[in-house]
Amino acid sequence: MGLSILIKTTIIYFFILIIMKFMGKREIGQLSLFDFVILLLIADVAVMGIDNEEVPFYIFLIAIIILAVIQKILAIFLLKKPIFRNFFDGKESVIIIEGKANIKEMKKQNYNFDDLVVQLRLKNIRSLSEVRFLILEANGEISIFKYSDYPNSVLSTCKSKANNALTTNSSSSIENGSKQEDIFPFPLIISGRVNKDNLKLLNLDEKWLFKKIKEKGYEEFSDVYYANYENGDLFILEIYQF
Repeated sequence: MGLSILIKTTIIYFFILIIMKFMGKREIGQLSLFDFVILLLIADVAVMGIDNEEVPFYIFLIAIIILAVIQKILAIFLLKKPIFRNFFDGKESVIIIEGKANIKEMKKQNYNFDDLVVQLRLKNIRSLSEVRFLILEANGEISIFKYSDYPNSVLSTCKSKANNALTTNSSSSIENGSKQEDIFPFPLIISGRVNKDNLKLLNLDEKWLFKKIKEKGYEEFSDVYYANYENGDLFILEIYQF
């Protein structure tokens, strides 16, 4: 029986390699929801084929071929029918628009700020204040377009002037012997919750944080979706209004 499993595993390995080649490189490098389901089914059928001694092994190989053919036919069909492609493959979602959070779309996609902050750090983005547009792609990846990518835009110019003003203030602090501030990758408020660990890390306290959100027109921490410590001040992400 052990030898039989080894032989089946070897056959399945090379068989699936051929099937993946037939289905296309897209399956490996760019999984959509539809692709993911197909791959899960192929994996399940392959496992059943290795373990099952009652049903002929070739039946499972035929089942895998059928799944691959279905995927190939649908892939060709979806190329010509964008409406159906959005249903099967999903559609991109704009999460940040002109530096403002699209809360409605985030709720629709079950995408929270904790997920967003992790993805930003993985792409070396320190804060949402650097992001002008952020798109959640159909395959779950995010595409980021920073203000620095649009040097001639009005918003980028305004941001640049604001940062220059903060830098000037910070420079005067350097002359007095204190350290120049910067953008820190440690959010202080996410989805209305204060991150006390990050506050402690930055040598700040809740009293200072509460004072800052009051200055910016917020009554409670729960009113703030995202806040970050930057250039000696508090950045609070605005909400996109439809």
